[in-house]
Order: sequence, then C-alpha cells, then structure tokens
Amino acid sequence: MIDAEQLSSFIAVAETRSFVRAADQLGVVQSVVSKRLRRLEDELGAPLVDRSNRRAIILTRVGTLFLEEARETLARLEVTARVGKSLARGEAGPLRIGYVFSAAMTGLVTRIVRRLAEARPGVEVRLVLMETPDQLAALAEGRLDIALTRPRPSYPAGTEAHRIHKEGVMLALAAGQDLDRRASVVVADLAAQTFIVPQFRETVGLIEHVRALAKKGGFPSVRTIEMPDYISAASLAAAGLGVVLAPASLQRLGLNGLSFMPIDDFEADFELMLVRHVGIAPGLADIILAEFAEQADRAAR
Repeated sequence: MIDAEQLSSFIAVAETRSFVRAADQLGVVQSVVSKRLRRLEDELGAPLVDRSNRRAIILTRVGTLFLEEARETLARLEVTARVGKSLARGEAGPLRIGYVFSAAMTGLVTRIVRRLAEARPGVEVRLVLMETPDQLAALAEGRLDIALTRPRPSYPAGTEAHRIHKEGVMLALAAGQDLDRRASVVVADLAAQTFIVPQFRETVGLIEHVRALAKKGGFPSVRTIEMPDYISAASLAAAGLGVVLAPASLQRLGLNGLSFMPIDDFEADFELMLVRHVGIAPGLADIILAEFAEQADRAAR
C-alpha cells in the first residue's frame, strides 16, 4: 500500500533532481530514499525515474503524470492527520451535550456553548434536551459525550461527576390567588395544597423535596399531580391547579399568570452536575469546568 513516506520521497527526488539532495531534505540517508521510491514503483507497476541517465534525474512519462497526483494526495494525508490530531485533542469535531431544562433556564448551557466557541472554534456543539435518567443511559451507551444532570446516588461505570451549579427552591403558583397575596409563605400554609410534580418517573430529586416539606409540616399525605416536565407543571400551576416546588431559575420562564415566592421556613437546594466518561473529551470538559471554577473563585473574593 502506498504511504506518505513513499510519496514524500518521490516528490523530493522529483523536485531536487537528486537522491542526495532529496535525502538531505527529508533528513534520511540516500539508501532510504532509494528503497522508498522502489517500493512506490513496485506498487504502481511502473518506473517513475529513468535510472539509465547517470548525469541527471529524469522522470519517466508515468512519473511526470503521477507527480501532481502525489502532491495532492500527500497534502490530503497531511490535512487528514491534522484533523485526526485535532479530534484526539478535542479541538474539532462534534461534541454531544445532554441537558435538563433548568440547565438552560439558569444560563449554564449558554455559558458552556459560549466558552467552547471561544476556546475551541472547531468544535461543533450538539445539544439534546433530555431528562436525567435518559441522559445517564445515553452516556453509558456512548450516545452523549457530556451530560448536564440532576444529582444521582450513582453514575454509569467509567464516568466522573462534578457539581457545577446550586440554587434555592421557590414556590410557583397562580398569580392572584390567596397564597400569592400574602407577604410570605411558610410550610404550614401549604398543608391543603396540591403539588404538581414534574419528572414524576424519578424517585430522587424534586420528589424528595416534596417529601421533606411534607415531613417538616407534619402533613399526613400530599396530593400530587404528575407531569413529565417543568413547562407542563408550570402551565398547570399558572392555571391554578396546584403549586410547584421549583428551582429559583424557573422564574426566568416568564409564563403569563405564574408567580413565585420563597418559603420562609424551608430550605432546599437544586444542584446540577456535569457527568462525562473518563478519557472522553477531557480537554473540553476541563474548559467547561474552568468556567465554573473561575466563577467560584470570583464569588469567594
């Protein structure tokens, strides 16, 4: 099979018209150039150099016609090699990032994409909105490179998780109802409320906050409406069908008729994690993590 060394040796001989000068140009001994050229001629089945003329190197007809093709092929190989190295270093190619809805609402997705665009303009970021269980499954199967998820007790084998965001909890409810007209809300005020629970398929996360609130208030039971996502839950809350324990960033949704207020005697945190396979896109993950490390440093000053 023809390789780059054979092509570069032939091109050097053709351009310098000398095996000696070609060897010097390539940084090898003359015999190596001769052997590479012979192998190339054997592959092609025809001589490229007329060796009967000892005074000067003369290309055969095949050699003259093949020279331009050799140059173009070698140039393509060099480009291919550069692209491959860029892909290996995480400087180019697609990067598949999954994210939960609140990662967009907090502005984290925008910050990550902007940071990557500045640091690695050759990287093509592909975003996929997915719930946490689906992201972790996709990560385990190799369909995602990086996942922005809610915390979980464990993660797929061969992955590592970093906390990149934490925010407080708010009560989302219909504007103008009795609770909304109060100066403040405490847990005891929510005893008779129906809680709209997004991501109802999960047994950890938001549902844990609802249970913790009920335990703190001593509620014998909590009426719930299960919804698949936060937008659906917020829409029902805006219609007055219940309330949602939501991350504070959901206020940015700007849904008409939806109001937000803190619960004075209840604290809970919503966290976001960056999860990735060890060894996959490490440089890109480091760029993303550096963004949040810098933010933490600024906040600590």
